[in-house]
Amino acid sequence: MSTRRVVFLVIAAAAPMAAISGNAPLALVRGNGISLPAAYILAAAVLLCFAVGYSAMSSRVVNDGAFYVFVARGLGKQAGVATAYIAALGYLSLAVGMAAVFGYFTSLVFAQSGVDVPWGVFTAAGVVVVAAFGHRSADVSARFLGILMALEFAVLLVLDVLVVGHKGGAAFPAESFSAGQLFGGSLGIALMFAFTSFVGFESAALYGEETGDPVRSIPRALYISVTSIAVFYVLTAWIVIGGAGGTAAPERARKDLGNLVFTLAQQYGGTVLLDACAVLLCMSVLASWIALHNAASRYLFALGWEQVAPRALGRYHPVHQSPHIGSTVVTAVTVGVVGVMGLAGADPYETIAAAVVGLGTLSIVLVQACTALAVALFFRGRGDRRPFSGVVAPVVGALGLGTAFVLASTNYETLTGSDNVIVNAVPLLIAVTAAAGVAAALRLRSRRPLAYTQLAGTKNRHRPDRRTPDERPAYTRRYCVVGAGPSGMIMARNLLREGVPFDWYERSPDFGGIWDPDFAGSPMYDSCHFISSKYTSGFYGAPMPAHFPDYPRWREIRDYIRDFGRQYDLHRHVRFSTEVTSAEPIADDRWRVTLSDGTVREYDGLVCCPGVTWHPNEVTLPGQEVFRGTIRHSVTFRDGLEFRGKRVLIVGAGNSGVDIACDAARHAETAYLSVRRGYRFVPKHVAGLPTDALLTGKLDPPKGVVLSSDVNAMLDSLVGDLTRFGLPAPDHDALSSHPIMNTQVLHHLAHGDLVARPDIARLTETGVVFADGSEAEVDEILLATGYEYRMPFLDQGLLEWKHGHPQLYLNVFSRELDSLYVLGFVEFADAAYKRFDEMAQLIMIDINARETGVRKDELAGLKRTDTPDLRGGVKYVDSPRHTNYVERSTYMAYLAQFRDRFGWHDVDDHTYDGLRADAPAGTSPASPASPASSDSSTSPTSSNRTSEPPKEPTHV
Repeated sequence: MSTRRVVFLVIAAAAPMAAISGNAPLALVRGNGISLPAAYILAAAVLLCFAVGYSAMSSRVVNDGAFYVFVARGLGKQAGVATAYIAALGYLSLAVGMAAVFGYFTSLVFAQSGVDVPWGVFTAAGVVVVAAFGHRSADVSARFLGILMALEFAVLLVLDVLVVGHKGGAAFPAESFSAGQLFGGSLGIALMFAFTSFVGFESAALYGEETGDPVRSIPRALYISVTSIAVFYVLTAWIVIGGAGGTAAPERARKDLGNLVFTLAQQYGGTVLLDACAVLLCMSVLASWIALHNAASRYLFALGWEQVAPRALGRYHPVHQSPHIGSTVVTAVTVGVVGVMGLAGADPYETIAAAVVGLGTLSIVLVQACTALAVALFFRGRGDRRPFSGVVAPVVGALGLGTAFVLASTNYETLTGSDNVIVNAVPLLIAVTAAAGVAAALRLRSRRPLAYTQLAGTKNRHRPDRRTPDERPAYTRRYCVVGAGPSGMIMARNLLREGVPFDWYERSPDFGGIWDPDFAGSPMYDSCHFISSKYTSGFYGAPMPAHFPDYPRWREIRDYIRDFGRQYDLHRHVRFSTEVTSAEPIADDRWRVTLSDGTVREYDGLVCCPGVTWHPNEVTLPGQEVFRGTIRHSVTFRDGLEFRGKRVLIVGAGNSGVDIACDAARHAETAYLSVRRGYRFVPKHVAGLPTDALLTGKLDPPKGVVLSSDVNAMLDSLVGDLTRFGLPAPDHDALSSHPIMNTQVLHHLAHGDLVARPDIARLTETGVVFADGSEAEVDEILLATGYEYRMPFLDQGLLEWKHGHPQLYLNVFSRELDSLYVLGFVEFADAAYKRFDEMAQLIMIDINARETGVRKDELAGLKRTDTPDLRGGVKYVDSPRHTNYVERSTYMAYLAQFRDRFGWHDVDDHTYDGLRADAPAGTSPASPASPASSDSSTSPTSSNRTSEPPKEPTHV
């Protein structure tokens, strides 16, 4: 979509005929009289300032469609939810007001034709039409809006020309811009009507996201839209005032009210122009009504989806994919408010529309004021803040919008023309609504901390690395990279790209890490598959091949990893079959590294990528000294045929444990699975599609399939009651433990091929006594009890450890040693390789700071003192495995904020194109580092175990 098309859609949606015909008469009567054009200019100036700040923030933060997201980013989540509530109230009020306006003007049009029909009949008919559009979430087509806009502009311009032709210079009364007129009436009410005419201009930012370059398109579309609309409104309102008698215009408007533009059209253009105005006005109001109804429905949907309103509002229609429940609520409120007020005798235009549209406009103006303030606070302290766009413009916008809100609120009785205390107290609904929003946010924080953490989540706009090789520092410090599993390969690729000298060591003879079962110590077994699908897995720049199955087998993963090494020519930079036997810190934040061949080298930094599934956690079972059968760890398991003819007990229900239990169910004479607590089992497919790809939005659900935002409810409905299979009921929320991506185990339990048992009480000579007193005779016990985090080449005392896990800042940085980094020691419910690359950027930021000295002290301070909650408020299961567990979205957001804070680039599928083995000559972004293999006799060398994401072999 082009910027020109965005501007076209925004101006078309502004409905100029409805704005001039509907707003101008009331503004003349209840505002500041003939100074309405000046009010338009003031409103436009304020909104342009708002647009400058809004655009500046949009260039840093992706705008996903709602003001409240920006407010939450700048002012906090509670303020964000309060703003969302106010915005929903605003759009709902405007939709209700348009129902009355539509009935009123359509009744006038028919009355001019001699047909007297009550306005309520037309409003009722409009409700049916609008409800049908809302149920399908169907907006009026862009083509229809374009035609309508062209006709509206044409008719109003014809009226302008005719008035100017008749009145000459009198069509432009100079008094409209005099100070006496500007401040002689109610400027606040006039501004409110002016702002009403601009409602919807912010959609330029939303449409702008669909352009090829949102960073440029959004500000251009906003500025052009506001300016174009303002020029048209100022000129047309000025000419309408001149045509209506200049200073006598307010009195004529009081007499004609909604008929003002109609009577002017007939006076200056005759019946043809009158009829054109009448038809276009009705169509314009209906189109605006539909747009506002859908906007209100979508806001209610967002509140339900964010779990700060009844969750039913967050459900979408299985066929139309529309917020149909929200739409139904908007329809019901419209019928209720208009119906009650209409039956009470309220005038649809002077009372209902004035009061309700006024409330809606006040709400939107307040939301925009909060957004402008949020923009100013967002840029506070940022290095990329510009004085005008980051400070002056948003502050002026906030003050201007806030002043307009205060003036309109304090003169609300002038707007309604009523002395009814209840009617004039309507603006208090905004305060009540805001309080309700804050209460909803606090309630969510208390009851669903993870949902609160994810509430109003924002994503920084992608920042590619636009530096040329000459703009990068000339790195002189040399680093040692230990391990060439996936995390080590990711780290090496980053160092190569940046031009950082390094040596890289790996104790195995090739890439592959744990996925190579031929390498001693690999925990791989024949039935092992990835537990994340090919859609979410893979390295940046190297997606998994399309011909791979949804969940690739270990052979495919091994070959994929090796092919990744070939694609980026990584073999030239690693020294295989060389192990780092020790690494010790020395003076000046340097390291002395000893290799398996006896070579000793010194480095400026140490990057450890050792992997986490090399050191089995071999537990001791009560009474195992008397057991005459076999006890072994799952690291020794290779094939289910090993169980043939045996009675086998699998201990542990992690991903590898349930995989092996399924092998035992197929091959063993008798198979048991011992579990200590309740687990949640996640199916790998939902509606025939990979579960992770659906939940992360990589794939859209099939038509007719509705996914619940409540993961517990979704899993319970898909899996059912686990106690039927002899398993204990889950003792935790779905997201508070590592996911077990396996439901085949339930199949075997349901068919009796596998028998569930509780924890082990003790062993006997020939079997097991379980915690519930039951017994079983077994020949072999296989311990699927996970793996320990170890770095044998480091003195364990160099780091602080907790439950077997090193306590690292952001799971990457040593807090004790400034030049020590660890990549891969982290647990989360997500595919790992892309996350590892994002973690590697933290190391690159620190390496850059060490080399340049820029913000080095700030980074060192964060390592010492920053303790962010990376769990997103989730209370994970109390187990050693979950000691350093992080909540995926919370962790990703913090890493993104860290990169943004230090002005570091983001990573995407094209970041490393210049490093590809087949890249054209001269495209490498940095000079190559000296590989360890290029001069093994003189370059520092180190190695250790391969790095691999998870603790379980199937976790990626």
